[in-house]
Amino acid sequence: MSHTDSGQSQTSSPRPPYKFILGGAVIILVVVWLIIGNAGLSSVYYLTVAELGAEGPSDRVRRVSGTIVGESIHWNPQDLVLEFELEDDSGRLPVVYHGPKPDMFRDGAEAVVEGKYGVDGVFRASDLFLKCPSKYEDAGSP
Repeated sequence: MSHTDSGQSQTSSPRPPYKFILGGAVIILVVVWLIIGNAGLSSVYYLTVAELGAEGPSDRVRRVSGTIVGESIHWNPQDLVLEFELEDDSGRLPVVYHGPKPDMFRDGAEAVVEGKYGVDGVFRASDLFLKCPSKYEDAGSP
């Protein structure tokens, strides 16, 4: 019996650890796939008003950055509907947003809207973000 046991251990010891090699390769492939797949998500790209207009209406979610035009702000607190225009160097964009009005929302504030551009020329924002006000950037100045 001892002869059979030693014969089995001699045949099993020289085999390379295929399970470890295969497992390591799968882990490396998954990590590379995650890095490549999420690389585009981490970059932040904003369209200008002109670029959005050139693309035209779409069902694709877009992100546009601009300055809030004060006289265009219409807030309906009962229905939580906020209508306003974003402005940049290339033009103005009418925006409709359904949701709570941000506290810092005012004329001249820098905003980013995310949503879809409709055939009626109105951008329907699903998300509204305000950039940090410039008064915080100048806080260190005397």
